[in-house]
Amino acid sequence: MLEFWYPFDLRVSGKDLIQNHLTFSLYNHTAIWPGGENNPKGFRCNGHLLLNSEKMSKSTGNFKTLSEAIAEYSADAMRWALADAGDGMDDANFETSTANAAILRVTKELAWMEEMLGPEAGLRDGPPATMHDRVFENELNIAVFRSKEAYDKLLFREALKCAGYDLGNARDVYRFACGPEGMNRGLALRYMELSCLLLAPITPHTSEHVWSVLLTRQGSVLRAGWPTAAEPDFIMQRAAQYIEDMIPSMRKLIAKAEAPPKKKKADEPPPPKITHGQVWVSERFVGWQEAVLHALQAKYDAAANSFAADTVPAVLDAVKAAGDADLNEKQLKQLAMPFARYKMDEALKGGKQVLDVKLPFDEAQLLRDNLPYLLRSLNLEGLQISSAAAADAPAAAAAAGPGTPHIHFTAGAPAAAAVGAAS
Repeated sequence: MLEFWYPFDLRVSGKDLIQNHLTFSLYNHTAIWPGGENNPKGFRCNGHLLLNSEKMSKSTGNFKTLSEAIAEYSADAMRWALADAGDGMDDANFETSTANAAILRVTKELAWMEEMLGPEAGLRDGPPATMHDRVFENELNIAVFRSKEAYDKLLFREALKCAGYDLGNARDVYRFACGPEGMNRGLALRYMELSCLLLAPITPHTSEHVWSVLLTRQGSVLRAGWPTAAEPDFIMQRAAQYIEDMIPSMRKLIAKAEAPPKKKKADEPPPPKITHGQVWVSERFVGWQEAVLHALQAKYDAAANSFAADTVPAVLDAVKAAGDADLNEKQLKQLAMPFARYKMDEALKGGKQVLDVKLPFDEAQLLRDNLPYLLRSLNLEGLQISSAAAADAPAAAAAAGPGTPHIHFTAGAPAAAAVGAAS
């Protein structure tokens, strides 16, 4: 009879029980089953639960029961806030503002789904055809992949980030990028289905409503199983993120160009409105920059996300070996070390990929493919894409690197550049 309940898959308990109950559980299993075949498959330890960043206490009034929380926020909004509260050994923090925001988010999501399923949705029929369709379809696949990873590791905050926040943001970007043509109907329905399934462990009541009432699927969402998806393309995701990062960077440059001077003269007219832009892209890093990146790649430990202690001497040796006919050793060092430190900081945030000497996608073609989206987002009439290595490129374009183009905005169309041109 005893072995009917063993081995159990998982025991979950608080961090204060590690030294007694959880440790003795292992001792008892070892004593009863010396071979270890019936030992527990896993333990999950968690911290205590804070309420609005403070320890719960009846004496201070900072206290809320489960029933009170459900009555105040609803079961799903409370579960959303609990998932967002944190994982691991650190004390989780239940924020009432997060629970309230979850109510609004879920309500808005349901209203959007009902609108998209209505006759006036303005969706585009047919198979996914545009680049924005392919990018969003890839984001759906990534959400399935990363959400499963998080759930398998019992990382519910990360699962909520992937299935809730990241997937919702990808939908919003896709909706705006499609513009007046509208989203693809099949992808919009696929988004609703995946959002429903991926969030079912966190918001089961909402997911059940979407599954059975809005999508009119048979059976319960809790028995639907985990969705299948194609293999994610992370290079495509990186390319899409490049465009999304480029838009705010360009907006800042436009705002700076249109800003009036700090010491404005009485009769000085305001700066003209920016209407056109020119972008010069560089295919790859060359010369001493390439030498720096190769040296950093050799010294970067991806598993530990750190650089070896001798990274700086290795960079200096690589730069010295690369040489440059126009620069002496001191000048090279003055240029190389700030660049190396910048790339090291980037690698610690974004991984080894930022140390590549060239991007894994065609930067110029990517900008051309997204030209209508960029023009609409920046409220420009034209944007010219050129190579920094072209004979007619300005001297300042030499500072461009892969992923960091040289950009210049003007109040009128540049010479020999058509509106919306991409040359």
